[in-house]
Amino acid sequence: MAGVPAAVLTRRWQDHWSIQRNVGHLLDLEPLWLGRIDDSPCRPPHCRRRTCSTRKTDEANHNARDLGTLVRGSRDARAELGRQLEQADEADWLRTARHPRLHAEMRLLDHAFFVAEHDDHHLATITEHLRRSD
Repeated sequence: MAGVPAAVLTRRWQDHWSIQRNVGHLLDLEPLWLGRIDDSPCRPPHCRRRTCSTRKTDEANHNARDLGTLVRGSRDARAELGRQLEQADEADWLRTARHPRLHAEMRLLDHAFFVAEHDDHHLATITEHLRRSD
């Protein structure tokens, strides 16, 4: 996103968040994703709940932050998530916990897929915003 004007990065499109807010949201959720992995060895009956749907993102004012800082923070946090997943053993991958919102049993593999799908949604939104700005 280097070279993209700040006005494009911070503009809302229809009812969607700005590019920068989408990037910030991905960073905001990293502690939740890591927390759910941290919970795995304890075999909790339920996955860690998120505190509020998007409150952290709503209050963060990501449009006023430096995009490079958001991207680096997301990259660093995701690298830690990758390290945690790499350290999981077979038992960790098979252990389940009930997702509090989806009301479904999820293995660590399901959690990793859920995170990837969530990221894909926001990355697709960012890509669409960039296309519209041309």
